[in-house]
Amino acid sequence: MNSALLKHPIEIQALQTTKTEYGTIKTEYVKKYETRAHIIFNSENQVISEGEIFYPVNRTFVVRSYVPVTETDRIIYDSKKYKILSINKNDYYGNIEIATTLVNE
Repeated sequence: MNSALLKHPIEIQALQTTKTEYGTIKTEYVKKYETRAHIIFNSENQVISEGEIFYPVNRTFVVRSYVPVTETDRIIYDSKKYKILSINKNDYYGNIEIATTLVNE
């Protein structure tokens, strides 16, 4: 992998579940790892859902192969949260390609 392409700082957050004193389950995302990534901007096609027009934002983050990432994690980039759709490890190039979509929270 060409390290010159790793320009954009990202933060990986892990899903953490805790049990409150009343017995309910609380889920939240906590900081897990910081690294740099190469970002591929995927096409944004117009989607019509329930009479409203949406423009989904999909990004592919390419990171080094040693970055600890799972499907339940979230990626923070440019103060926006991205949900992980799939993780593809490429041993030939020594990287991980992470397909994501923007989360509106």
